[in-house]
Amino acid sequence: MAWKRRVLILLAASLSGGVFWLSAVPVSAAETSLIAASSSQGGVFVAFSQDRDLRNRMLRAAEDALLEWKKIHETQAGTAAPIILNDKTRSAMPRGGSAVVPLIFETEAGMKVQVDLYDEAALRSGGFEAGVFSALALHAMYRDEPPRAGKAFAMPPPWLIEGLTEELRRSRDRMPDGVYSSLIQSGRPPELAAFFRQKPEILDAASLILYRAQAVCLLRVLKKANESKNGFVALFADPNFSRGEVDPILSAFPSLRSGSELSKLWTLMIARSSMPPRMASLTVEQSERELVDILKSVNGGRSLAEAAKARGGAFVMRECMVRLFNLEFRAHPLYQPILEQYRNITTLLASKPKAPVSSKIQELENTRMLLVERSQKIEDYLNWFEVTQLDEAEISHYQPSGSPAAIPLSNPYSLYLDSLEARGW
Repeated sequence: MAWKRRVLILLAASLSGGVFWLSAVPVSAAETSLIAASSSQGGVFVAFSQDRDLRNRMLRAAEDALLEWKKIHETQAGTAAPIILNDKTRSAMPRGGSAVVPLIFETEAGMKVQVDLYDEAALRSGGFEAGVFSALALHAMYRDEPPRAGKAFAMPPPWLIEGLTEELRRSRDRMPDGVYSSLIQSGRPPELAAFFRQKPEILDAASLILYRAQAVCLLRVLKKANESKNGFVALFADPNFSRGEVDPILSAFPSLRSGSELSKLWTLMIARSSMPPRMASLTVEQSERELVDILKSVNGGRSLAEAAKARGGAFVMRECMVRLFNLEFRAHPLYQPILEQYRNITTLLASKPKAPVSSKIQELENTRMLLVERSQKIEDYLNWFEVTQLDEAEISHYQPSGSPAAIPLSNPYSLYLDSLEARGW
């Protein structure tokens, strides 16, 4: 048959960079026959799934990723070979537990790139979009010279995939950049060479947040360079691009040819992105509600100490630590020390599940209760003050013609003032 696959090229399960060797693996036509397929509007993606809803969600997520991708590269994937989005949620997850696996095929019709989804949770965490970014990058890297069996090939560097995914995540969640201010507050500026050496797949949750922040800033520096999209085209064409080093970047972006200049612009971008927007902080009540939601969703109704001792407790504590870290920079300034203490507790429980923290948690709960109560009293006072400062012009604005002179307010402060007025005061 004309579309018979000749070679299957299976990429690494993780999204990290690396060099691999291709091997010929026969694939039968039955492995690709699925019940239904849907195509994206531009024809860049084709989704295969028995579940229509899941098929549509994969296409929507892929289209969102494509919009972010087009900010750096005009893909031509839809002109010849659409990228395949394959539902594998009913299949056993591959070794290593990867929820999303990018694949590349050599066929008689040319190169085919595919993204296999093994766990729907990846559609909520951004993991699926990361797989789509990898597929788009592979298409750009190997479009002119598709990889062959027996030849070496490589994945795109992790900083690109993590940077694109984090940029998309920020646009959805509207997370303020101030969440990453610890990059600057640490007292040591980040080093570009050390950043390129990091492997995000082995980082803990908090370190991964910081890595993604650095990746976003590097991506933004390259977007602002004079070469813009032409620089990314040259970068993808460089055989050394996948190594994740600075030299291919400087070759593709001549205006950043000086290594110290790129490092300086990158550090400056991190500094700018690390300024917390003070005026956009949450109220005390909003901070309290978000903290309650975090604690409920993480520990399932149990105390932090009990959740830490349960199965998978270390992972749960790391997740809680990351979410507290995010909230800490958006919370009301009076609430931030409380969140910092909770974050310290979850960090301790992640490594020492049996650590005695019950008394500290009880103390924090009492402090939270008093802070929320005091904040509510302050808000009530300010509301009362605003009401009592209304002048006659403002009162007449709200008073219909011919109505009684008094504004019918029933809060305790208004009733008290009315009683004073009735007594001739």
